[in-house]
Amino acid sequence: MSVTVTRDNAKNVIAAIQDMAKKHVLVGIPSSENGRNDGSIGNAALGAIHENGSGVRNIPARPFLKPGVAAAADQCVKVLKSAAQNAFTDKNAIDKGLNAAGLIAQASVKKRIVSQEGFTPLKAATLAARKRKGAKGEKALIRTGQLLNSITYVVRKK
Repeated sequence: MSVTVTRDNAKNVIAAIQDMAKKHVLVGIPSSENGRNDGSIGNAALGAIHENGSGVRNIPARPFLKPGVAAAADQCVKVLKSAAQNAFTDKNAIDKGLNAAGLIAQASVKKRIVSQEGFTPLKAATLAARKRKGAKGEKALIRTGQLLNSITYVVRKK
């Protein structure tokens, strides 16, 4: 059996994989999405408070970011593996894969908030305060939608 090489893409593939190793996907609330319309603290600080809880403010932890990203990990690994394989024929495969992984993780984090999985329900006093302010929602972390909509991803060099 003989093998005929019609095109050697090994250098391009190695370069693409080395490029992937120099980048990472960050999922969360970047400072550019931090502002809120109600003049309160920013979305990033609000997200951190809810992710970890606050004993001072009597807010229980409602982790959404770390568990949301963790839930997407297997799917992201598959996408990145496929991207590395596609680098033989597509010079943009790595960037496409990193962006696809970012979208998958972003969606998973948002799904975690919407599903409320593992969240401590809102207290009656919190629900009453929301009602007094004209808010109708009864889900934790979702009152105006600003926090949920601020969750995104970026691909950056390490």
